[in-house]
Amino acid sequence: MHQPEDIRQVIQELVEQELQLYPDCFLVDLVVNPDQAVRIFIDSDTGISIDRLAQINRALSRMMVDKHIFPNDDFSLEVSSPGVDTPLKFYRQYPKNIGRTVVVTLHDNQSREGVLQEVNPDFIVLDVKKNKNEHQFIKIPFTEIRYTRVQIRF
Repeated sequence: MHQPEDIRQVIQELVEQELQLYPDCFLVDLVVNPDQAVRIFIDSDTGISIDRLAQINRALSRMMVDKHIFPNDDFSLEVSSPGVDTPLKFYRQYPKNIGRTVVVTLHDNQSREGVLQEVNPDFIVLDVKKNKNEHQFIKIPFTEIRYTRVQIRF
């Protein structure tokens, strides 16, 4: 099991098995580097705590050692939530961001900025400020979205 894709598949199966204990959590990304550094990004429908991430990290680390995924069990494991600057990848990430300002980049490289008002399995609705006193609601099908980033306001 020394092929990178085989290793990635086994680790993904372990993550999915562990996340069955936490139905509100889901895998966003999994990266296995050539130096045997494993980075797992997990999100939640309601937000994920550091304690939960630590629990998942400990469990996955034990599972990876038990399966001897890497020679001599020599690996590093990082389990974290996606950073605030990470684009939203899955539909499940959108609802908890309703009311927040987002920038949506479309497949044609145009972008739209507005407040996320509605999330539907087929589209999102943004409240886009046209000018000082005017707003426009625009509907954007998921099929047209390249990626969406939440804008952090201080």
